Amino acid sequence: MTKPPSNVVQMDKKAREIERLRKQRADPPPMEPRGGDKNVFAGQWSPDLYGMPSDKGCECPVEPIGYEGDLFYFIDSRGQFRAIKAEKLNQVGIQDLFSAAPNYPKWMCPRWSKPVVDKKGVITKPSEIVSFEADDIKEILFLACSRKGFFSPNDKMRGRGAWTYRGGNVIYHAGDELWTCDKGRFRSLPTGVYEGKLYPHLSALHGPWTEEITVEENPCRELLAGFRRSKWARPDVDPVLLLGWIGCGYLGGALDWRPSVLLLGDKGTGKSTLQDTLKALFGDAIFHSSDSTAAGIYQAMGHDSRAVALDEMEPGIDERKAENIADLMRTSASGAIGRRGSAGGTASEFQMRSAFLFSAINNPLHRASDMSRVAVLRMLPFDKGSEKPQPINAETVGPKILSMMMRAWGENGQGFRMQYARFAEALAQGGHDKRGQDTYATLLACAAMLLGDELAAELGVPVGPEEERFWTENMAAESLPEVEGGAPNYRQCVDRILTSVVKAWRNSHRNTIGQVLHDLHEKDTDGQPMLDRGTAKRDLNVAGLGLYNTHELVAGVMRSQGLTLEAALTKYGLPNSGWVLAVPHRSSKVAELLEGSDWQRGAWRDALQQCPVPGVMIKTDPINKITIDGTQQRCTLIVIERYHAAPEK
Repeated sequence: MTKPPSNVVQMDKKAREIERLRKQRADPPPMEPRGGDKNVFAGQWSPDLYGMPSDKGCECPVEPIGYEGDLFYFIDSRGQFRAIKAEKLNQVGIQDLFSAAPNYPKWMCPRWSKPVVDKKGVITKPSEIVSFEADDIKEILFLACSRKGFFSPNDKMRGRGAWTYRGGNVIYHAGDELWTCDKGRFRSLPTGVYEGKLYPHLSALHGPWTEEITVEENPCRELLAGFRRSKWARPDVDPVLLLGWIGCGYLGGALDWRPSVLLLGDKGTGKSTLQDTLKALFGDAIFHSSDSTAAGIYQAMGHDSRAVALDEMEPGIDERKAENIADLMRTSASGAIGRRGSAGGTASEFQMRSAFLFSAINNPLHRASDMSRVAVLRMLPFDKGSEKPQPINAETVGPKILSMMMRAWGENGQGFRMQYARFAEALAQGGHDKRGQDTYATLLACAAMLLGDELAAELGVPVGPEEERFWTENMAAESLPEVEGGAPNYRQCVDRILTSVVKAWRNSHRNTIGQVLHDLHEKDTDGQPMLDRGTAKRDLNVAGLGLYNTHELVAGVMRSQGLTLEAALTKYGLPNSGWVLAVPHRSSKVAELLEGSDWQRGAWRDALQQCPVPGVMIKTDPINKITIDGTQQRCTLIVIERYHAAPEK
């Protein structure tokens, strides 16, 4: 069998472009009848349900899509998506919409010249079409949009990248055409509306490699070999996760969850080389930048589901800028709706469905919610004399990887779901929660889809059947540095309170709440507490907190309700001894302790009450009404010993 030339995809693309341009040029003069039988004369066409020409061979090159507010939406004669206000659909606006077929509006709604008649009343020059009736065309287009119904680009527009039909089959928007894969066979479709979703004509990306790809021709062989030439903290794991991310980058909007990757390493570890490899591999199918903002990213991406790669994402950049990019990554992972303001003072929505990749020397992501969406791949300096990664064949590698991902996706996505399910189960056995399973199982599933069982076995990558245990053992949740900060929200909040420096104690050798509680509990060499109770209570009151033992908390209800100590402690779920830290629900001093955190503006109350372990957080009335710093306040009571004994995750 003769091997196809390496540029077969590009040749096919040129042929399709020539055919598309040929069809566009089929715009006969307005006086010439149209249709298959050439029997539909100007202005004499038959309307469809929307009021548009319906005669075969007379289809309008401008397609009305719908309306939203004061905007009317169309696909113009060049295949572009257009949003036009009513007042802009004038003579010039109509000419703009029909610019690739300027004769069509003249045929559709002709404006006739007056016939030339001599003195004897004989017509010497019959009427001819000189232009179009703009008002008539406006009415037709407005009516069609109204009958099509409400349309919002936020949830019905699909830009470049991978998506799915309602049934789950993958469809890839390559900008100037769409690609589907049915049982391994690729089919090209024109841009337009499918299943109520609009795929507009945009600048072209490479499409999939349409020929068969043998194990020997699989580009992942060289790609993985290149990744392995870099030095990794986990050489058996990290190159595989990076390969999986490339698959995720191509699938984009087809995935329910889009994991991100963070490349961490000092200068000279090869991060920029890897970024260059990704740029060559994806081409225009990736948004790449070393200095961008969240606004710059979503404005450049539009409605695309292309991958996003950001280099030099260092903590030293503007903090708010980094937070906004992290927010964008978080919403993109799940496909949640984001909102932004505009210069005109109106709010607009956007939705991203892209896999992100960051590279940095130091970790710019600090929130647990960020780290739970990211696989951290740590790169080490090259050994002296080590072989550097070789450049890839940028012309073929990207199309082939896209082709393999679309083929492996399977009927209605069953191929991906099967791979995901087995890795998710293995990761669950390794202690990962649902978020961890979504992140790592998606990466591993995509790596397995790209390699296939035969090549994976040849290269020693344990992603084949019956090899899931490797990932249970080597990616156990407790062993991953990126999930160290994955403690529950309530525990992160309490830890922040305990470890924050109390500014009012600046002259004391104890400067955190945690130090006070530690010294109150510990004893010196003489068996005496390192800190007496009175001093501890006074210092914590200065910090805006209260300190009580359990007996003190129930003394009031014992008197008012006639309860014994044991009965009161049992009723309110308190232990028979131990210290309790009272955190007021409203306090400027607590806000100061939490300055710069997510809990600073009063959110600590809800965070503390999220604790799922019974008896750790007490919020029962009336014992939670505490006098602190001379003011009686509602508080959440933290039973210190129970807090430290509670599971960290």
